[in-house]
Amino acid sequence: MRGIVILSLSLMLGWVGCGGGTTGPKSAAMPEGGNWSGVYFSPQYGEMHLVQNGSAVMGRFKKDERTGDIQGEADGNLLEFEWTEYKAMVSNRPQETKGHGYFQYLVDPNSGDHLLKGRWGIGDDSANGGEWNAYRSRNKEPDPDSLRDKTSGGESSDDDLESDDSSDDSSDSDDSSDDSESEDDIF
Repeated sequence: MRGIVILSLSLMLGWVGCGGGTTGPKSAAMPEGGNWSGVYFSPQYGEMHLVQNGSAVMGRFKKDERTGDIQGEADGNLLEFEWTEYKAMVSNRPQETKGHGYFQYLVDPNSGDHLLKGRWGIGDDSANGGEWNAYRSRNKEPDPDSLRDKTSGGESSDDDLESDDSSDDSSDSDDSSDDSESEDDIF
């Protein structure tokens, strides 16, 4: 009897160890009021603007000397994406790094804040690099081109995120309640 129990345990452990379980994030329904299009702040990667069109999501992020592009496919509250980061180097020749990642869209039940919890990886791996988390601004509209930094290398993909209404007056012409924004309203 003892041999049967050991054999059963060995088979179960072997099944789990050989890919019987799945790894990675699972999609679920998008939380009420959720939308991938928005402006997010990430402690790891700064300001990030995402725009959704159908299941396609494209965007840009910027922090310090880094800028980058994101493009991926959304399935409910799961966004699996490819990213390219441009880091400013000496003589304006950027260092380019590429990889994959994922975000899960969540709503904090206590605060009502909309959050992204995810990971990034180098190359084909979507998790080996580290965490990538962010929270969504309550009142800013996404404008990925506003994060373009011509000196950091992002200029090679001008057509990737070009909007139909590209104009330079967007930052000056917003006559909404910008004058009354507090720090809490920004992010």
